Amino acid sequence: MTESLQSAPYRPSLRLSPETSVTVTESTPDELASQRYLFDLALQPVDDFTGFTRLEQIGGSALRYQLAYVSYALSLAQYTRTPAFGGYLAEAQGNLIRKMCDKRVWGYWATERLAGYLRWNPDPMVFANVMYTGFFAAMLAMYETMNDDHSFDADGALPLVWNRRNTYDYGFTKIARAIENNMHASPDTMYPCEPHLIYPMCNTIALAGLAGYDRLHDTDLTDNLIDKTRDSLVHNGYLLGNGRFLFGRGPMGLKMPPMLANDAVMVYWLNGIMPDLAEETWSSLRTHRLRVHGDKVELRIRPIDRLDVGSYHLGDAWAWVNVLCAAREMGDDEVVQGVSHHIRINTDVDRSPDGAQKLEGVSTWVNCAYAFSRFVGKDSLQGLINGRVPDAWRSGPMLTEDAYPEVLVAKAVSDGTGLDLVLHLGPGE
Repeated sequence: MTESLQSAPYRPSLRLSPETSVTVTESTPDELASQRYLFDLALQPVDDFTGFTRLEQIGGSALRYQLAYVSYALSLAQYTRTPAFGGYLAEAQGNLIRKMCDKRVWGYWATERLAGYLRWNPDPMVFANVMYTGFFAAMLAMYETMNDDHSFDADGALPLVWNRRNTYDYGFTKIARAIENNMHASPDTMYPCEPHLIYPMCNTIALAGLAGYDRLHDTDLTDNLIDKTRDSLVHNGYLLGNGRFLFGRGPMGLKMPPMLANDAVMVYWLNGIMPDLAEETWSSLRTHRLRVHGDKVELRIRPIDRLDVGSYHLGDAWAWVNVLCAAREMGDDEVVQGVSHHIRINTDVDRSPDGAQKLEGVSTWVNCAYAFSRFVGKDSLQGLINGRVPDAWRSGPMLTEDAYPEVLVAKAVSDGTGLDLVLHLGPGE
């Protein structure tokens, strides 16, 4: 495997021609219920974080990850279900982007940088901290791709207010350049999340956001960074000989062992920027970590996989949900059916009186990833990252306003002249 990885240069996915179709399907009632859960998180006031896990802001329970996955899920729902609907769907994504600017989301970095690098600078973008910058960039790239809105680009469009005297005036352009600068400055190309700790997952998401910025703005900040990251994965030992990824690496030889969920996350994000590596990783994962028996799937789970990273409680839902995301993105229907069946029979569902639906007993991040999985289809994340948006979606009629939660949009797509629209009344309407 190592030899093939070294000899196979990255070839970015081609944009679809106007004649190439992107599959848009109608949301099922269950999918709309999952989307309602996301809307209820996103459409509350920008300074309100009701419903989000708030334990601490350093590890997996941090707000940034929850906000990002709500945003990714809504962007994918727009891409695969309702590309001709803006309205409260675009508003929800915009709210999530603004929530990322709340000091409660990014203020942790001042202490982390002081403790880890002995330097005081609260600016969360300029040095390291890919776990904030990278996730943020991917949110912005997806939002701009689907809504053709560049209002977050300019410096100051995304102000980070530290105190009355200090505000860091960011926008998508400045965030993208921060990723570019950090990657070029790092000996591993990939750069740290927590001080001195490098995680391939976070850097893969950052590259997806940076590539999206280039596509949207006709720039080349990504340049050779994808190829350099591929080389680093192989030569610096992040990608193991068995096709799995170290979760992370740190100083003095620290190696964080592979996790099933992390391998699955790498599959569906890599599919947007290194699709051949995504295929190889999925093939290895399916062969060695999954057992498929007809319509049943078993995961070969180790103790390290029995952790809900969004709450630090024991439980394997994080692994199952991310394997489901990967299987959907790779178009592996057999695994999708088996994993979906397992989740249905082993996880209780919490249905609120207003119609929102989530999994019981898991963290908000797991629930956001599960909602994300509902809207993933074969190569859908790849299509969104690479901007595969048919011209008809841009030139045809759109639904620009609707009332939430009175009306739920199950499908909205234009062929350039007409509008295929399916609306549901909200519960109780």
